[in-house]
Amino acid sequence: MSHVASIIRYPIKGFAGEPCEAVTLEVDQTLPEDRQYALEYTHRSAPDRTRWRPKKYFLQSATTDVLQFVTVDWQTSEVTFSVGQSTLTLQRPLVLDQTLADWIRELWPELPPMELTSLAQGLTDEPTPYVSIINQATVEHIAKHTQTAPNPARFRGNLIIKGIPAFEETHWIGHTLHIGSAALEVVEPIVRCPATECSWHGQRDCDFVRRLEEAFDTDCCGLFARVQRAGEIRLHDSIDLN
Repeated sequence: MSHVASIIRYPIKGFAGEPCEAVTLEVDQTLPEDRQYALEYTHRSAPDRTRWRPKKYFLQSATTDVLQFVTVDWQTSEVTFSVGQSTLTLQRPLVLDQTLADWIRELWPELPPMELTSLAQGLTDEPTPYVSIINQATVEHIAKHTQTAPNPARFRGNLIIKGIPAFEETHWIGHTLHIGSAALEVVEPIVRCPATECSWHGQRDCDFVRRLEEAFDTDCCGLFARVQRAGEIRLHDSIDLN
C-alpha cells in the first residue's frame, strides 16, 4: 500500500528542506511555511513585489550550484546555516533584513546583491499554491536509467511516497488522494527544469533533463496536488485513491 515516507517543506526557496513529522493542510494552500521566504535579487525589479513572482527573481538552483553546499539545520526556534567552518544562526520566524544575504555573498561574492523577502502564500514555482508529490520508486528508476544519483532532493517534493511501482503515480491525475484527515486533488504532472541538474550531492548533472527525456520520452517527474479538504497528515499515513 502506498504511504507517506517523508514530509518536507522548504521555508526558504532554493535552500535545503525541513523534515516534518506532521503538518496540517489548509484548502488551496501549500504546506505551512513552504517557500515562505526567498532571497530576491535587488537588481531585478518585479512589476509587483507584494504578489507572487516567478523564480527568475530569486536565488535558486536552476541558475547556481551554491545552495547545495549550504547545510541547513532547522529547529523549532532557530535555524543554522553552515558552509565548511562558516555558520550563521537566525531566530525563527526570520526577520526580513540583510543578514542571510550578506552571509551568502561573503562566501560567494560573485552573486548579485539580494535581500530576504517573504510572501504568505509561498513563493513556489507555480502561482497556484500546490503540494508536490514524488514517488521514491520513480526517483530510483530515473536515476538508474540516467546514470545519476537517486536522491529525491533533486526534485524538491513535499510528500515523498513509497509502496507503488515507478511512474504508477502518473495514473493518479484527476483522482483524489485521502491522506490522514486531508484530501488532495491530483491536478497535473510536474514539468522539470534545470534546477533538477542539482544533485544535492555536490555535483551538477548539466544535461539531466535531456537524459530524462531521452530515457522516458517525458520531462516530467512528480505530481502537483491541490488541497480539497483541510486536515492533518503524518509520516507513514496510508494513501487512499478514489
